[in-house]
Amino acid sequence: MIRLRRLGLVLLIWLAGQTARPAEFFVSPDGRPEGDGSRTRPWNLATALGQPDAVRPGDTIRLLGGTYRGGVTSTLRGTSAAPIVVRPAPGERVTLDLTEVQGKTALFNVQGAWAVYRDFEVTCSDPKRVTAIAGSSPEDIQRGSINGQGSHVKFINLIVHDTAQGFGFWSGGEGGELYGCLIYNNGWRGPDRGHGHAIYAQNTSGTKRLADNIMFNQFGYGVHVYGSSRAFLKGFDIEGNVAFNNGALAGAGERAPNLHVGGGSPAERIRVRENFTWSDAAPAANRFGYGAPDVDLLLEKNYFYGPTSVQGWRQVTAVENAIIGNPRIFELRVPKGADAAQYVWTKNRYFQTERNGPAFSFASESGSGAGDFEAWRERTGFDKQSTFSESAPKETAVFVRPNQYEPGRAHVVVYNWEKKDAVEIDPANILKRGQRFRIVSAQDYFGEPIVSGAYEGGTVSIPMGAVKPARPVGMPDYAMPVTGPAFDVFVVQGI
Repeated sequence: MIRLRRLGLVLLIWLAGQTARPAEFFVSPDGRPEGDGSRTRPWNLATALGQPDAVRPGDTIRLLGGTYRGGVTSTLRGTSAAPIVVRPAPGERVTLDLTEVQGKTALFNVQGAWAVYRDFEVTCSDPKRVTAIAGSSPEDIQRGSINGQGSHVKFINLIVHDTAQGFGFWSGGEGGELYGCLIYNNGWRGPDRGHGHAIYAQNTSGTKRLADNIMFNQFGYGVHVYGSSRAFLKGFDIEGNVAFNNGALAGAGERAPNLHVGGGSPAERIRVRENFTWSDAAPAANRFGYGAPDVDLLLEKNYFYGPTSVQGWRQVTAVENAIIGNPRIFELRVPKGADAAQYVWTKNRYFQTERNGPAFSFASESGSGAGDFEAWRERTGFDKQSTFSESAPKETAVFVRPNQYEPGRAHVVVYNWEKKDAVEIDPANILKRGQRFRIVSAQDYFGEPIVSGAYEGGTVSIPMGAVKPARPVGMPDYAMPVTGPAFDVFVVQGI
């Protein structure tokens, strides 16, 4: 009898283990609500993301290839140990077209918690990009966007273009991550300005991570951590992102800030590390602080081409940054009651590409002024271990950032100061010997590869041509800015 009881207990444990195994469900553009989530009877997207009883923490929802049209709301809820994952079936290209359907605004509205959305395309095929109505919500612009309101939600390696705004990443959800996404050509033109940023973010508790995204050619800003006096801007890790020529679609020669943090409420716990910016036209800036008095800011190991400003922070650490300006490099405004002598500011490199104006400006309670590097150091007491050059950098700078979620994938950022025809990278820590791969310009991600083949060890050469960026939907004749061969960003993909 004891032996039978033991066998029964073992059987129950085995059965519990079987039922606890993660499941895989399928969705297709022509799926049905009455489906069962199998490959032969897939759900439609709304049913799958509405979390039917069958979808549990740890499960995966596979999207079969094709275009999914209209808005959808996700309420998927996993756990910290077992998030729910939504991604394409292997080898499938999936597009979510956020075009208005039957008068309904087409948002990809993400609620719930502990879910991961990755590896698919989000766009809007509506060609209307100009309105005569000012403001952020014109009635005749019905482009969708990703509206992230869930807690601990991750968006990974998405391709987001031609929507109203790439991502809204809001404080209704705690923390979360936006990683490895390509975000371009988003927004519209109004009579007041260009609208639509790559990332518009707020946060109340925890920390939101914005990392290794590539953002370019929006109508509005790149990263826009901003809000009114009632918003919350607390806790952001902004790391490894590439932002260039944002604002370029608003009009010929127009540019908006590539990175902006600050608004009507105090920003705090802001860490900005190892980011890369580029702008081929003025005015463009990396702007930290705006309006309200802010708390603490870290700027570390960034590579900024474009003027940078820091204003209104009680605590600042700025170390090991490279900042290139033309002619303005840096502007600092110390708020009332703060002491710049308490800032940590050292081991930076500054480059002034033209000398037709002051490189630095400084303002505090005790006075303000503008001048050259020596005046800056004397006025602030900063940068005793830093350097200044009266020209652009002399050596080409190449940065390789492996993707932490996809083996065989990486971003390559090139500042081609030497005007080389090609640059060399060593992908030994990205690709395996014999692995096939392709390298594309991020500006033409769905175009032909610039380099492809099998990796046989050693270095790989990437040509530095003048790649034409992907054209915005509805704007076939717009004169797009071309950054090559001076600057480009590439995506390495193992196949």
